[in-house]
Amino acid sequence: MNELLSTDFESLERCPWDGTPVEKSVFLYQDDMGCEVVRCLHCGIVFAKRRLNEHGLPKYWGDYLSRVHVQDQDAVEKRNRMYQIDYDFSHQYVQSGKVLDVGCGNGSFMAVYEQHGYDVVGVEYGKEAAETAAKNHKVRYGVFDEMDFGQEKFDLIIFRGVLQYVPKPKSYLKKSVSILASGNAGGMGGHLFITAQPNMDSLGFRLFGKTFTQPVTGADFVGYTEEALSSYLQSFGLQKVGERYFYEETPYANVEEDILKMAKAVQYKRAGKEIDFKAPSYWGNMMTLMYHKTM
Repeated sequence: MNELLSTDFESLERCPWDGTPVEKSVFLYQDDMGCEVVRCLHCGIVFAKRRLNEHGLPKYWGDYLSRVHVQDQDAVEKRNRMYQIDYDFSHQYVQSGKVLDVGCGNGSFMAVYEQHGYDVVGVEYGKEAAETAAKNHKVRYGVFDEMDFGQEKFDLIIFRGVLQYVPKPKSYLKKSVSILASGNAGGMGGHLFITAQPNMDSLGFRLFGKTFTQPVTGADFVGYTEEALSSYLQSFGLQKVGERYFYEETPYANVEEDILKMAKAVQYKRAGKEIDFKAPSYWGNMMTLMYHKTM
């Protein structure tokens, strides 16, 4: 990654979710890039007041695949196991059809669906990742909410660990709703699948903040709550039909050790000490949500 400069950042005056002035937010912490992270007092969303802009984003994401995503083989193996857990969850709701994976990375999650007979297309913003995925999958490179899909509709649209990186999240969600297959309450219609999404209502985030398993930063722009996502999607006629907070069944769980770390963090907080160690995986840390388009 090329060195990030001051010109690669922008400062927000309003909450990126509901437009509330940043003055009506509470300071949480400062990340390692010097970006202040706050929680909006109106909607509960957590966001970075200072964050990467249109100049900094290509620098950060251009070589993210080789620089971060595939560097740790143990992390890759655990992520691949999580792909199967996520797939099994989504398969309860969509057994076949056209799938769009937004933020598909190198295509590893797409491959799981392809192996089960789905017709899958990926969208990827990172140039290196898009080029890698395109060697074996159908991939579109660019900014999702600026893409023209014509009359194409999808039975399942996936945001797996993606929405926290999106500058205009409501635009992405609105775009996805517009290209979901229409349906009815009887079961037809497309589904929107949000998973591996950090939960800002979790005990883990409220305790650890900056050292959460996946904290909000100047590169991971926004942290969500289930309530915020569900209420917005409901305004477009999407109903939440599935909700899980995977933990014990994941390859990341070490229940006894994780509980001890959480207890240590509580002790630190009560004593007014800075929590200087990384949060463990824990119940509620990550959200998995499924929505059905009934109109």
